This record gives sequence, structure tokens and C-alpha cells, in this order.
Amino acid sequence: MNAEYHSRMANPKLTNGNCMGVKNHFLDGASSDDPRLSRFLAVSPVAGYGGRFDSLHLGLRIDWLTDNFPDAFGADSDCTGLLNDWLEYVHPDDRERLLASVQRLHSRMETCCEYRLQVAQQRYRWVRDCCRVVTREHSGLLHIEGALTDITDRRLVQDRLYEREQLLRQLVETETDCVAVINTKGVIEEINPAGAALLGYSHSGEIIGSDLSEYITYSERGKVAAVSRSVLSGESSQLSLRLITRKGKTRRVEIRLAPLIGAQGRIESAVMIARDVSRQDQAETRAHFLAHYDTLTGLPNRSLFRDRLLQAMANSRRNSTLLSVMFLDIDHFKDVNDSLGHSVGDRLLKEIASRISSCTRESDTVARFGGDEFGVIQTNLNTVEDAVELAERIVDIILQPITIDGHQIHTGISIGVTLYPFEDQDADNLLKNADMAMYKAKREGRNRYQFYIAELNQMVQRRVAIERNLRLALKRDEFTLHYQPQLDLRTGQVVGVEALLRWNQPEDGQVSPGEFIPVAESSGLITEIGDWVMNEACRQAKAWQDEGLPPLRVAINLSAVQFRHKNLISNITGALESSGLDPKYLEVELTESLIMKDVETTIDTLSQLRELGIQISVDDFGTGYSSLSYLTRFPIQKIKLDQSFVRDMHKKDGAAICRTIITLGQSLDMRVMAEGVEQVEQMEFLRSQGCHEVQGYYFSRPMPGGAIRRLILQASEELRQRVTGVETGR
Repeated sequence: MNAEYHSRMANPKLTNGNCMGVKNHFLDGASSDDPRLSRFLAVSPVAGYGGRFDSLHLGLRIDWLTDNFPDAFGADSDCTGLLNDWLEYVHPDDRERLLASVQRLHSRMETCCEYRLQVAQQRYRWVRDCCRVVTREHSGLLHIEGALTDITDRRLVQDRLYEREQLLRQLVETETDCVAVINTKGVIEEINPAGAALLGYSHSGEIIGSDLSEYITYSERGKVAAVSRSVLSGESSQLSLRLITRKGKTRRVEIRLAPLIGAQGRIESAVMIARDVSRQDQAETRAHFLAHYDTLTGLPNRSLFRDRLLQAMANSRRNSTLLSVMFLDIDHFKDVNDSLGHSVGDRLLKEIASRISSCTRESDTVARFGGDEFGVIQTNLNTVEDAVELAERIVDIILQPITIDGHQIHTGISIGVTLYPFEDQDADNLLKNADMAMYKAKREGRNRYQFYIAELNQMVQRRVAIERNLRLALKRDEFTLHYQPQLDLRTGQVVGVEALLRWNQPEDGQVSPGEFIPVAESSGLITEIGDWVMNEACRQAKAWQDEGLPPLRVAINLSAVQFRHKNLISNITGALESSGLDPKYLEVELTESLIMKDVETTIDTLSQLRELGIQISVDDFGTGYSSLSYLTRFPIQKIKLDQSFVRDMHKKDGAAICRTIITLGQSLDMRVMAEGVEQVEQMEFLRSQGCHEVQGYYFSRPMPGGAIRRLILQASEELRQRVTGVETGR
């Protein structure tokens, strides 16, 4: 310091040799000796001071301190050093800040600064120094007064908070999960780098200020809104949803939300932690795929095949349906691998897998067991023929040549088939049986299918042959109708005939209706065959009338497929018109179980038939589950007592059933016919109970149309006598 500075600073207007005794009026209206001032200073945490600041030489001198300074700051009672050179007691790191603050008094009246002040040996305290200018001298010397507040405790708290804040910020910044703060309006206020990267951005600033809903799929915004309301009410929550990235892709995340409470004790925002689980999902999906699917073809493997087989078996038991299990093996696959290489072999396997799959339904399962072995589960079979058709389709499609890298490959496939619940109840045994059947197919020449049970296999082959020949039977005129007389039990007269279909197959001879009718129904051929029966029966009945025979009622059986066909009424009308037969001489027979399905539709169809004048009878009555209330609603003229009851009428229960059905028909004003009458005792019992008509071998077997004509002309009297009992001499 130069002489001028020492001269200016050494001659203060007010001096004080220690901290005690304030020599000026520090408080307005109170002198330094005022007891009120003493009492105030004794309890005040604030100490006052006065001094000078030489802005020219940057010198700061404190001339006096209030008496409470040592107590307020824990300072030594001797403050001479502080008064002589205040800056020397300011922490070296804070001196420039203090000087800069005091220098601002040239342009303003007041200033404040926080710094560390040494108040005792090796001990600093943080002070808040707020001072003002009292007077200014032309030389630039400023007379100042100020107040000192000990803020050490506050600064310690602030420092700890700052350190904690930096630690938390570092944790958030380095956290690999997305961490964001969302305000009550759904706006993103903070987000860490991981969150920005999750959404496809380089910097957090690109996202801050945007609405969270912009990054949530539309379908899930409602769910997020509901969870947000819960969080803002004070509850933590978590959910799974998909976020939309900057490029429009979606990522599945697991989110946790918790409320953030502000200084006023109110929830002002929420913290969101989002973890990207897309890769985890992909890994789990991949692991699941490897555990359950074949990597080459993408088909289920043996493990998944077995699981699905168990499910299919359970459904089969519950719904009383069939299912087939097929074991397939490519013929001569090893030759392809050996000659053309494994690469071609793999591509061949993929093509064959695709072809097999193209033959099946979505509800079926196609699997690759490994190597050249495949499996098929075919569910909800209506008949065994469904399994046959699938096996044939697969054999046919695999036979088609496959071209790979210019090589035309001809191969085949051998298939073993087993059925459930016809065979073993165990899934592993079903597959084993199918495997055995497949090897049998290979032994018998390959490129074919084989059922596990020989008898069933023969039956299947027989049914396949029947269906194939049925499709040709109409064209070859192989069908004929036989007619069985129906007699009035009171008069003995022939009042009608039942038309019965017969098939004379050139290779096999006469084929039983019980064998080919079910095949015709399951294959859909019954509609075309039924139309032929209808036309032929009407034609024959009219021909008999034209030949002079008394008019006979002709009865035809309608299958369920025919009865539900949309063209039933028009087909019947066409047959009547083309033959010229009066509708009252045509009778249609329907089974009891058929009419009870879809009752309202049945009533509508029967009513249309009655409006045409056609007679309606219920065949095999007593074997179904018809309700009496429904029966009275059907426009029926006749019920036919099933032959099984007639056959057992010699038993007590059988006789009671026959008696009950006949009485029921009489009470409903319906005619009752008994079929299957083969003995005179049966006929006599039926007559005694009031049965109206009879039919059976006791009177006549079914016969061709020409034979019926001769029977009516030549043997009607004999039949009448047999019915009325004259032949026995009664």
C-alpha cells in the first residue's frame, strides 16, 4: 500500500480499539448507551459494522463492530485483527467475490455477498454481508455500514443438498432405464439420456416440454390416463404398454409411476421409470420358438405336437368327435441328401412341409419330428372318410414333382393313421401306433397310407370304394326301387307301398342299404340319389294307376340332408308334375330324431308339404326323444311303430310300449302303422290294440315294381285272407 492509502485509511472519523462500545448512533433514535440497544443486540443473530472502502486502492477497513459479534459468530473477544485488516480474515477463495460485491457500491447504494470469515484460530464461519453507502468522498472513499448474519448452518445444509442433488443427477444420467418427471398436465418436465434414446432422440432437450401422450399408442392412452389419475391421488402404480419412437416404431415397456410431493405438501408431478422389455420379449419369444418349433420349417416340433394332441383328445371326449393322428415319412429322402446334398435336402423338406400344411385346416396341426418325419393331428372328424380324404390329398400332392436348382425331384410319402377314440386312450400310444402303421405302408410299397387296425383299414378301403362307385351308379343306371306292401289291418287291403332303394353293383353285386346309405349321406351324394328315388317312385305309382290298378299311396324316406335342402319343395313339386301323380298319393317318411332338430323350421317345411296335399309320417317312432307338446304342433298324419318294439312285444315291457304308442296315436287322431311284422301273433296283438296298418315279411318282402303289379292283380285276396284270418278257418 502507498503512503496516500495509509494516510486515507489511518485517520478515520470514528475509531474503536476493540469490538466493544459502539461510538456512533447505530439505530435511529437510540444512542450507543441506550439500554434498549443493548437488549436488542444481546438477542440478535445479526451483528452490525461500519467501515471504509477505498475503491482506488481496493482497501477495506472495518472501523467498528457491534458488541454482539463475538457471541453471534463464536469469535474471539479481541477483534483487533479483524478491524485492522478485514480482508486478511476472509477466506482466500472468497476475497475476489467480496471485493467485486463492494465495488458495485459505486453504482448502487446497497449490495450483499456471502463468504467465509475466519472468526477464531483455524475456524471459518459463513456470513451473509449486506451493506450500504453512508457517504461518498470526492476521492472515491466510501463510508459504509452493514449487517453480518451467520449462515454457516444454512450453507452446510445447502452444500449437503447440492451434493445429494449431484449424486442423484449422476445416478439418473447414468441410469439405463428411462427416468422422467411428468407434471399434472402430462407434460414431460425432465427426462434422462436413456429415456431420450428409448424414444429415438439424441438429446433430452428435444423431448422436454412435449406431452407424454404423443409417445403412447392410441389404444392405450385411456389406460395411461386412468393410471395417471390414480398416481395423482397419491398411489404408486405400474403397467405395461407400448411406446412410439421418433421413427414410428413401437417398443413394449414396463412402467412404474410414483407421485412427487412439492414444497407446499401437494402432488405437483410424478416420476416415471420405464424399462424397455422389447429385447426381453424377443429373447423369450425366441426361446419359446426354439423349445416348441422346428427351426428349418417353422412347424411345431414333437413336444408341441404332443401338447396339442392331449388338448385335441380332451376336446374329442368333450364333444364326442373323432380325431386322426398321422405319422408321415418321406420316401427315399436319404437318396436326395446323398446325391444332391443337404442344402437341397433342407429345401425339399421345407417344400414338403408347405404342401402338407396346404392340405390341412387351420384347426389341424402339422409338425416336423426331425429328419424326414412329420406328424398331423386332424380334429373334428365327422366320419372316418375325412381322415381318408386328407391322407389321399397329402399322398397326391407329394407325388407332384419338386424342382430345386434345376433338379426335378420325384418323391412320395408313407402315412400311418390311427383314430381316437377308436384306439388307444394314451397320446404316446396313439403316435406309436401311427408310426407302426406308417412302416406297414412302407412295407406294402410306399407312397400310400395305412390304418393301424387291419379291420378298420379294410372297412375304410371298402367305404372309399363304395363312395367312388356311388358317384358312377346313377350314370350307369345301377339303382332300382323295391316296394313293400302296406296293408289295412281291418280290411286286409293293400293301401300303399314303401319305396326302398336297392343297388346292384356290377363288381360286388347287391350292396346293402345299411352299407351304402351312410356313405351317401356323409359324402353329400344322398341329395342327388334322393331326387332320383322321388322321381322314380312317383313315376311308378302313376304307372300303376295308368295300368288299371287301384290307386296306391307310395311312401319315400327323406334323409336329414334332403329335408334341410333349400330346394326340397321345388324338387318334390317337380317330381309330382313330371309324373302326373296326385300329391295325396305321395307320403314322406321322416325319422323322429330328424323332426326334433330346429323345430320351427321343421314345422314350416312340413306345413308347406301338407299344403301340397302330401301325407307325412314319422318313421321309427318311439326311438327318439320327441316331446308330446311338439308332436301336437307337427302336421303329421301317421306314426310308424318301430320294428324293434314289434319284435319285443312278446315281452311284458315290449307289449306295454306298443300299447302306449298305439293309444297315443289314437288320442292325437293319427293313424298308427307297425313295421317289421313277421308273425301272426304280432299281427293279432296289434289288431287287438287298434293299430291301423301293418307292414312286414309276414305279408310280403320288398319286390320290384312289376312284382307289385302282379301281387295286386293276382294275390290281393290271399293277402286279405292272411290279414283277416280267414285262412285259419276263423
